[in-house]
Amino acid sequence: MQRRILGIGAILSLAGSAIAQDVAFVAAATSAQLQEIQRVVEATGLFNSVSTIDTSSVTPTVDDLSDFDAVMVWTNLTPDQPDAFGDALADYVDAGGGVVVAVFANSSTTADRDIAGRWRGNPEYEVIVPRSGNRQGAASLGTILEPDNPIVDGVSTFFGGTSSWRPSVTRLTAGARAIAEWDDGRVLVAVGANEKRVDLGFYPPPSTVSSSFWDIDTDGDLLLAQSLLFVAGRGGCRADLDGDGQLSLFDFLAFQNLFDAGDLTADFDGDGDLTLFDFLAFQNEFDVGCD
Repeated sequence: MQRRILGIGAILSLAGSAIAQDVAFVAAATSAQLQEIQRVVEATGLFNSVSTIDTSSVTPTVDDLSDFDAVMVWTNLTPDQPDAFGDALADYVDAGGGVVVAVFANSSTTADRDIAGRWRGNPEYEVIVPRSGNRQGAASLGTILEPDNPIVDGVSTFFGGTSSWRPSVTRLTAGARAIAEWDDGRVLVAVGANEKRVDLGFYPPPSTVSSSFWDIDTDGDLLLAQSLLFVAGRGGCRADLDGDGQLSLFDFLAFQNLFDAGDLTADFDGDGDLTLFDFLAFQNEFDVGCD
């Protein structure tokens, strides 16, 4: 079977562009933080493009956001137009866009440093119950509650830095579920009732900006990148490698392209190597289908 797929891939050679995703970090934060997280996530090689928008000075419209398959939102400054931004973000989700929200946008008690407008107080958009305040003090990865979830695929270590800011609450909105916890039981990763929404219970920039941020030598880059892939459409069904919401020949082509490139996204049996067994594991997931 593997030789058959190789032949199809050689004839059509379409998979490379099929899995491309364009994402953006849309945050009220310093330029140094935005530039460094952009560099770290670009280095994963999982995206066609990684952009940044500083919402402390620019308010993107839903048309601006629609240029991206997924966006990640956080705050450490106050957005320039909090209500307009919250309305645009809600419109983006309504149109099928994927949104990851992280500290402090899902935890701050400072006026307008959460997500305002139509987003605020709406359980269709919020995942971790917001505006709870934050805990801080060194903390690490605790229990992974859904080890088969693609957001935590390959994640074995995570250290949040000397501050390890995290939401004080463990409560989620109706229909949401926790995927992973901090070692104190607080929420590290959660998926909303609408799986185009994920919350991260940590501050996204890495320790290369400040030692108080997550340790760059741990797996924070995977949590960032894989949460974006999940809400963009890749994560909800692992076999849907081209992210079009269907299982088709093009997913086989995408798998073969990843396998040939040595990309561990094709490591479907999770053993750290690319072998025939990964093709068999991929085919099994393909045959089971997606809900």
